[in-house]
Amino acid sequence: MTGEPVRRRILGAARRIRRMAAGLRLRYTLVAALLAAAACCAGGAVALGFYHESLVANVEHSALGTAATIAAGLKGAAPPVPIPMPVAQGVPRVQILDAAGKVLSGDPSSVEDPPFAAPIPAGAANQRVTSVVGSPWLPEHRAALAAARVTGPSGAITVLVAESLDTADERTRQAIELTAVTGAASVAMVAAVAWLAVGHTLRRVDRLRARVCAIAAGGDLDQRVPQSGTDELARLGATLNDLLADLAAASRRQRRFVADAAHELRTPIAGLNASIEVAARHPGTAYAPSWIGELREGHRRLGRLVDDLLMLAGLDEHAPHRRDPVDLSGLASDAARRRTPPGIRIHAGPIARATVLGDETQLDRTITNLVDNAVRHARHTVSVKLQTENGHAVLSVSDDGPGVPPPDRERIWERFTRLDDARSRHRGGTGLGLALVKELTEAHGGTTYVTDADEGGALFSLRIPLHR
Repeated sequence: MTGEPVRRRILGAARRIRRMAAGLRLRYTLVAALLAAAACCAGGAVALGFYHESLVANVEHSALGTAATIAAGLKGAAPPVPIPMPVAQGVPRVQILDAAGKVLSGDPSSVEDPPFAAPIPAGAANQRVTSVVGSPWLPEHRAALAAARVTGPSGAITVLVAESLDTADERTRQAIELTAVTGAASVAMVAAVAWLAVGHTLRRVDRLRARVCAIAAGGDLDQRVPQSGTDELARLGATLNDLLADLAAASRRQRRFVADAAHELRTPIAGLNASIEVAARHPGTAYAPSWIGELREGHRRLGRLVDDLLMLAGLDEHAPHRRDPVDLSGLASDAARRRTPPGIRIHAGPIARATVLGDETQLDRTITNLVDNAVRHARHTVSVKLQTENGHAVLSVSDDGPGVPPPDRERIWERFTRLDDARSRHRGGTGLGLALVKELTEAHGGTTYVTDADEGGALFSLRIPLHR
């Protein structure tokens, strides 16, 4: 990942964040307004329902009181015809019925009308309240109808009192209008507050975005965005700083990797070119077999280096590998039987049966690199062991060479790392073998470490979970 692609990615992400922030502000404002409107509608409906019911109850109570008062005045007396009372808006209307339902009397405007309702039957409650809608005597209006039963000179009579609910309905309508206006104002206020609050929050996000854009445009990934406080945006700033630190480290590693790879490739290519030039200038000489050997060795070294670089590139891209059961004992035995330089012997054992899940080619490369590394630095003996321990396969490769000093036991796993006393180009090392061991082992869920061997050299070990 070079500097220019990193800057392009950061700038593209910053533009997407800016567009998303603008959309978020509108969406959050709409959500807040809709929630406020729903709350106002639900709360207003419940409150207005209770308010209207209380108004109707008051009218019914008033009508029932009027009926009871008139009935009490008619005990033992004949009702006057009509009942002397005013006829006006808001004044109850009254009718007096005999047991057969005939209108005996009433207020001046109701005495000639049909009965409001049937008389109270014998044995029923003396008083009742009934709401009437669209009655013929109050067309297109609602009224609370109260009835009271009393015994007069001519027998049982029923006093009917109808009191209009127009006032209650009008007050309810006014309350609805007031609630609608108040609710609309509340929703608008909530939307305005949400717009401002979300805008204030997103402005901090925009400042972070602008800072990231400036860092990307300048190309200096060592700069950081400002962060203060402990809220979510402060944690976002910390995350961005961690991301910038990772990008800077990745950029430095890539530049170093490219430079080291170019340097490593230059050496075998230069050797091949030199051998080809000499062979071209002195064809058919006695040195031709040695030139061919040098060309083969240079070609082998170059091919090995290219293979290592391609495998590392695949690991960097997190390329998937096969997940098949692999018998490590066979791979360890094969690696222990490899040809060695004169004076170097590989001792195999004990090698236990251990099956892991992974890519056989990559695991074979891992074990081969460990054995090659041990052979390259051993004085006389290399030991290969395979054991099972706590659900893991443990492969150990030791040598009787100079060993690895404790301060360098982490550094040797890095790419293109050579220790001055043990790693040299003329002995065949490229500085990628142990890096491949570590990264391939970790790709299979394992770990690597190095300690001192009993023989006095280095003991390299890797642990990979067993396949159950």
